[in-house]
Amino acid sequence: MSGPNLKPNGLFWILAVVFLLWNIMGCSMYLVEMTMSDEAYAQSFGAEVAAVRGDFPIWGIVGYAIAVWSGLLAAILFLLRKKLSVSVFLFSLIMAIIGFIPSFTNSILREAYGPQFWVMPLIVVLLGIFEVWYSRRMLKASDVSLAFS
Repeated sequence: MSGPNLKPNGLFWILAVVFLLWNIMGCSMYLVEMTMSDEAYAQSFGAEVAAVRGDFPIWGIVGYAIAVWSGLLAAILFLLRKKLSVSVFLFSLIMAIIGFIPSFTNSILREAYGPQFWVMPLIVVLLGIFEVWYSRRMLKASDVSLAFS
């Protein structure tokens, strides 16, 4: 009789790398946005968005920062098969939602971002939900859960 398979399948590893790369991109985007000059910001995002850059509340920026860095931590923990990854993915998702609140509630920001302002928040939230769901699923899977510590 052989024991349970303690190795996650190939899909786990593929998704773990996708999660890691996605969260690295989020951290990179955060660093780029926060360190850009106003001129470079206007070139990248348009003059309308640059004009309202200062209207974004600090708590929204803090939500954004915490979301991307905790997302990266969660992806690393997931890759290392740590149970804590589920909670950190959930925390990152909550912080992302908090970070997006000003975009949806401030009409000045919403108008500057244009009619497709909701696309990136939707992608981020849907992928965040998937990260939480999949990491929880891996913990509940009988064989794979034994490989998580």
